[in-house]
Amino acid sequence: MLTLIPAARQHMPFRQALMADPATMAYNAPWFPPDGTIPFPEKDWDAWLAQWTACEPERFCGYVATEDGTLVGEVCWHGYGEGMGVVIHADHRGRGYGAEALTLLAERAFSHPEITRLQNNFESDRAPALRMHRCAGFVETGKDADGYTLVQLTRENHRERQLRRVTQAMCQWEAGVPERIHHFIKVHGFARQIGQMEGLSADEMFVLEVAALTHDIGIKPAIAQTGSCPGPLQERLGPPEAASMLGALHIPQAVIDRVCFLIAHHHTTQGVDAPDWQILLEADFLVNAIENSMLPKTVQAYRDTVFRTAEGLHLLSLLVLL
Repeated sequence: MLTLIPAARQHMPFRQALMADPATMAYNAPWFPPDGTIPFPEKDWDAWLAQWTACEPERFCGYVATEDGTLVGEVCWHGYGEGMGVVIHADHRGRGYGAEALTLLAERAFSHPEITRLQNNFESDRAPALRMHRCAGFVETGKDADGYTLVQLTRENHRERQLRRVTQAMCQWEAGVPERIHHFIKVHGFARQIGQMEGLSADEMFVLEVAALTHDIGIKPAIAQTGSCPGPLQERLGPPEAASMLGALHIPQAVIDRVCFLIAHHHTTQGVDAPDWQILLEADFLVNAIENSMLPKTVQAYRDTVFRTAEGLHLLSLLVLL
């Protein structure tokens, strides 16, 4: 897993070596013949740092590092995301670092309300560059005046991609247990429907959807430890597993914290004080009522004491005839 580190003076020797490596900079040869390399002497470091540090959200430059601290590349945006760049050192290519670096860059960029999209352009014959951007969720939007390929990632598309990755990770987590995969997919669908009808903001919807996908992540460790999965044990064992999974997917820490809270309370009906918590309870019950063939009196009691949203009540009336 990579981490993104804002540019600082200690990274300048790496940048100097990166820009001086012919294999890494070969793509740049048409503009800086013969091999694309660009001199970056120490006398230029301070001016470069003044231009690229402490300038967010207008511009940002950072370095991606492996878990042992090895720097493997540089990423940046400028013009509030209207332009950007990514360079992975040739020695570290072919490992998926480019797409992961772009994901990290997008998370940082979209933490700023002023930035709603990231755009890049490159020569149309650079298939590896296009493939790398596609893997990070970018889509082609056409050609610019010079015939270069234009790619773009919007905040909304980035979040949808992250939700797909969480879904994929949860399917892998529950591999071989189709009933649990079916369950969280259905809970997510109901949560999304209720959240949208209740007018949750985009940020609230993202938290809710991630929580709906991961709410039962504690079942697996509960069964492994005790052979059963009572609600309180799920709530206790789920958050650490979710934090690990979502951290590896580069979900923002604030989202992870809230999702872990919701997982730790997804069987708790007392003290509900926020729409995401309320909707998760309702969506989970909508699925459980059918999967567990609950008696009408049980459904009615839960409806009368827990359900609050108009859409949740409407869906319950369609699913269960009382």
